[in-house]
Amino acid sequence: MRIVLLSILLSFTLPAAFAQQNNTLKLFDLATAADLVTYGTITKLEDRFFYLACFNEKNKPAIIRIPKMIGRTGSFRWEQYVVGQKVFVFLKKLNKDYVLLGSGAEAEIPLLKDSLVVDMSCFMEKTVKSLSPKGVVTPEYRKSQTFAVGKKQVFGLRFTAAYLYEAIMAFRNCYQVILKKPNMQPSFSCFNFFDRYSRDKIDTQKRKSKLMKLLYIDMEEAQLRNCANRT
Repeated sequence: MRIVLLSILLSFTLPAAFAQQNNTLKLFDLATAADLVTYGTITKLEDRFFYLACFNEKNKPAIIRIPKMIGRTGSFRWEQYVVGQKVFVFLKKLNKDYVLLGSGAEAEIPLLKDSLVVDMSCFMEKTVKSLSPKGVVTPEYRKSQTFAVGKKQVFGLRFTAAYLYEAIMAFRNCYQVILKKPNMQPSFSCFNFFDRYSRDKIDTQKRKSKLMKLLYIDMEEAQLRNCANRT
């Protein structure tokens, strides 16, 4: 009887524990929820902050103070903070200050030798499978898309910072996300999205950027899944 009760208990607790661990914000969510998307070089460090020489909302040079990443369980930075590191960041404004968006490593992407790797966990599972030539994530595909990023091996997509930034800006300009519940995130909860431009203008943007089109497909899939589950 005790074994049966334990089995029932685990059937409820294990899915909940897995859901808490598998809470990476998706790239479309980072793109639309951030108050500032930028990239640059770390110029100064303090105990709890780093200073990033980058560009601001007006596309002008700026030095922004940002709290260092703490990270949720299972999420860690590719290496320690040092002056000279280049990073691509998604930031939220808290009062007059900026903070990294979310509690994981996905809001701070290292820029190494002018390229960066977006972790596959930042895309929907269906999207990740569709990227593989065979429609499933085979060991061969995983190996071909795994890159050394500091002390981490990251299964992801590699881009230049400029390409990622342009795709994200095009996506932000084309769509507006509206949450069904306040203080939630589109990665995990039901939401609506609306076109900011005409369909022809948006389709032109999609043709210019494969990543921008991928973000749309991912957003559409997330909406279908999350609203069906009503989370």
